[in-house]
Amino acid sequence: MKKLCEKKRNNKGFSLVELIVVILIMAVIAVALAPQVMKWVGKSKESTDQNNIGQIESAVNAGVADYMAQNNTATVPEVTYKINGSITLTAGTDTGNKLTDCIKEAMNGKYPTVQQDGSKYFEVKITTTGSVTVSIQPTT
Repeated sequence: MKKLCEKKRNNKGFSLVELIVVILIMAVIAVALAPQVMKWVGKSKESTDQNNIGQIESAVNAGVADYMAQNNTATVPEVTYKINGSITLTAGTDTGNKLTDCIKEAMNGKYPTVQQDGSKYFEVKITTTGSVTVSIQPTT
């Protein structure tokens, strides 16, 4: 029983030096991992941009197809316009902000206005044959 009481009295916890060493080790690990984490964030943003490009192209192609079917034509007006980084469009008329409706309005000469809130935008180009290209451009 005497030994058990002595052990309890000698248990003082961690010393200040031990705590400082642990904190330093954690700091070194954090500094070593920071560049890798930043790469992951960059790759995630690139992946999101590519996904957005695919969705915009699909919506624009649907809008072009609808326009061609409604107007019974094989050609469309050549259109170039911008969509901001968060894909916010405000059309000239009440369209519920549907991208395909905005595309049809743009082809009819009613270009949607763009609310810029990011450091980049998507540029959509539609040729007279109906081919669609979407690219990412930095803001100027």
